[in-house]
Amino acid sequence: MKKTNLAAILVRQKKNLSVFNLKSPKLKKGHLLIKMKYSGICHTQLNEISGILGKDKYTPHCMGHEGVGEVIAIGSKFSKFKKGDNVIVSWIKKRQFEKFEPVTFSYKNSIINSGGCNTLLEYSVATEDRVYKIEKKNKFLRESVLLGCALPTASNALINVAKVNRKSKVLVMGMGGLGYSSLFVLNYLKVKDVTCIDNNKKRLNLIKNLKNVNFKYLNKNNIDKFIKNNFEKFEVIIDCTGSKNLIEKTYSLCKKFTGRFIVIGNTKINEKISIKTWDVIFGKTLTGAWGSNGVLMNDFKLNEKILINQIKNVKKILLKKNYTIKNINKAVNDFSKGAVLRPVIKF
Repeated sequence: MKKTNLAAILVRQKKNLSVFNLKSPKLKKGHLLIKMKYSGICHTQLNEISGILGKDKYTPHCMGHEGVGEVIAIGSKFSKFKKGDNVIVSWIKKRQFEKFEPVTFSYKNSIINSGGCNTLLEYSVATEDRVYKIEKKNKFLRESVLLGCALPTASNALINVAKVNRKSKVLVMGMGGLGYSSLFVLNYLKVKDVTCIDNNKKRLNLIKNLKNVNFKYLNKNNIDKFIKNNFEKFEVIIDCTGSKNLIEKTYSLCKKFTGRFIVIGNTKINEKISIKTWDVIFGKTLTGAWGSNGVLMNDFKLNEKILINQIKNVKKILLKKNYTIKNINKAVNDFSKGAVLRPVIKF
């Protein structure tokens, strides 16, 4: 059926990824064999490699948690999927109670670990609770990699946690994949007052002349003035930077009693922040992207609708150049240096 299954494998942290030709396991109930078409790379992968998220006890393991592919084999006759379905593979689970056996691959008689989600390989074996069928009207398969991570994370934070409306004053900090995904959600909702900040002018210039959006370049020389001029202005602040210093500096910008500060970006695993107690007393809420229901894909169809609605803007932030699995480390290095906002691997 296939000659190779080249995969990006994390063998050891703080080292380049290895590319192995994996042997796929026999499909079990709830498993899907998916021929990958595209995969994205997000900062979580950079943090896994660098060790920012702590020691990785599952090495060696497959990489990638947002991708697009085609179902080519099914592990159960009772599956909701069929051969030929175009699908999203995501780390975010569906709301269901059925459990599936874990997925492992093999390479030269060694076990290669994987969760129910793996996307940086030619042929993924994923569990059905992490796979979502793409609508036939969605022809934007390359751009749909954002549906595996960035867009559902942003939409859950803004719609379900922050409960933004058109009149909300919103600050988005850090215009990477998560930051722009947050902006796409806000554009879709037609929020009238949005400020986007970054210390990288190139990122801020990817999309221009958006109505009701103020792109602002900030660095250590003008951040204090920005904070003074916008004190307690914003109902919602979305932090996509994971910067301890920036979070501490900008928490005061939340509006009294109603302001929500939502941290999406990954900080170091044991990092702590210091905020003023009176900001808490005044009802400024500090929270994360996911609410009381846990990390669940609440509405995949809505996320797909947002993507299609914002597709012109989505195309502007994704570099036209594709990487291959064989040059995965170049993709990782370009990403870590800021040369590309969201690398896309094409298979």
